[in-house]
Amino acid sequence: MAKVYESDVDPDDFIRSFREEPSGVSSLKKKPADNTEDKNPETAPVPESPPAVKPRQRSSASKEDEEMFSQRFVRNMSHMRPQMKYLMVEVSPEFVRKIRRILSYENGPSCSVKAYVNNVLAEHFKEFEDIIKKRL
Repeated sequence: MAKVYESDVDPDDFIRSFREEPSGVSSLKKKPADNTEDKNPETAPVPESPPAVKPRQRSSASKEDEEMFSQRFVRNMSHMRPQMKYLMVEVSPEFVRKIRRILSYENGPSCSVKAYVNNVLAEHFKEFEDIIKKRL
């Protein structure tokens, strides 16, 4: 007799998730058959989010901007094979998915997710060097 596994993932939604932009695993859960529960949105707790940082305003990404971004973050291999071991940190799965999509878009050699994160952090520390030095 074969084992039966109960899955919370709808197979059709799972396949569609590879064709569309990833929207998270929560959208793949099966819908309950009977929706008799009354959900009151007023009583649901709303998590507080930190104040949003305004993204930089750019009218449109020019070819030069795309090339600069690619050179600075995607093709920069300086953090690819470090001399010493790095500490392990946790990164939001959503960010990791976005980074992987960015890296897969690149034609030719590109860095790893770890190197991309280190490249972004290196630029961040360069850009805000004066403020960071005051706090160290």
